[in-house]
Amino acid sequence: MGAKILFVGHDANRAGAQLVLLHWLKENAANGNKGYLLLEKGGDLLASYRKYAEVWVWRREHNKSRNIFKKIPFLKREESSPDREPNKAEVQKMLSEFRQQHFDLILGNTVASLSLMQQLSSLKVAFGAYVHELKFSCETYASEKDMLFLAQKVKHVYAVSEQVKLLLKEKYEIPSEKLALLPPVAELAKAKSSSSEQVREQLNIPASSPIVLGCGLAEWRKGTDVFIRVARQVIRLKPEVHFIWLGMGDNLYSAELIEEKEKWDVGAQVHLIPAKADTKAYFEAMDLFFLSSREDPFPLVMLEAGHQAKPVLGFQESGGIADFTQGLSGLLVDYMDEGQMVDLIIHWLNAPETDRIDIGEKLKIRSTQYTVKAFMERWAALEKDL
Repeated sequence: MGAKILFVGHDANRAGAQLVLLHWLKENAANGNKGYLLLEKGGDLLASYRKYAEVWVWRREHNKSRNIFKKIPFLKREESSPDREPNKAEVQKMLSEFRQQHFDLILGNTVASLSLMQQLSSLKVAFGAYVHELKFSCETYASEKDMLFLAQKVKHVYAVSEQVKLLLKEKYEIPSEKLALLPPVAELAKAKSSSSEQVREQLNIPASSPIVLGCGLAEWRKGTDVFIRVARQVIRLKPEVHFIWLGMGDNLYSAELIEEKEKWDVGAQVHLIPAKADTKAYFEAMDLFFLSSREDPFPLVMLEAGHQAKPVLGFQESGGIADFTQGLSGLLVDYMDEGQMVDLIIHWLNAPETDRIDIGEKLKIRSTQYTVKAFMERWAALEKDL
């Protein structure tokens, strides 16, 4: 029987860190260990979390406003569900329930959960934190007070990649003795999709045209603008290539990129696709994967791409891709050097098939090191120090 843990998350949105936590809770449940989760806010994964854990949500829907907002149909979903901090009675009720459970550890999932964790100090339970963020995200989603709490009050700090670990040690002065590496878990497709050819048909991509794929919620951190600029340069030199970005959003950043792309992409060779729940067909259709991220602690999409036995390309110093490709040459270029990336993409598209197969098979083997089983074995070793 392992440690009894109260996990703390900032929300239940469908994103990398939240999915890692879902896999963790699911595996715990499969092994007969009940899960416990406190979320600051809800989200798409809330129902899934509740299948595997007892869940508390800190911020509640504002009952008085609910009916009023329902009568305003043009408001966006997040605007139609206003929330509020719990009142004193609700806080005391939750804290009382937590005390009754006698937890061994309160473990925050992401730095965005640090603020909520501080509300639990009266429980006198050891704190841990699983950090999925690099510098920009730490500064965006956590305050100086939160990071000071991490350094001074959190007993166990787990970093998702070596670069995250280095950041925590050097910038936030987390002592080495309480820092540990805990790579994430990814759920990789076991069966081949039957719809990969439909991707080419739907996007009007000829069977002879190579496909370069990028994937992630379109934002500055993911480098979607970099992906499009590199695509333009590659297409100038190799006109038959098509690029697909999977993950455009309903926001100004995405709209600006689409508008700009339309002005020069006369051959409709750059395809900017909204986020999809099932991405498998796109990964199977690609010839190589370009991770254009400026900052990505440990992107799960690179594992999904590697599992397809295709080259995975990215930038040095951008995050977890260095961990994944360590020891393999010809996959990374200098940080944000778009010219070098253009050359690298063309190199791999022109490379002999035997070279692509060789590097692809090595990446596929590595992707299997991030299964749920491997993650739980890593955690079991770390859990001994609690």
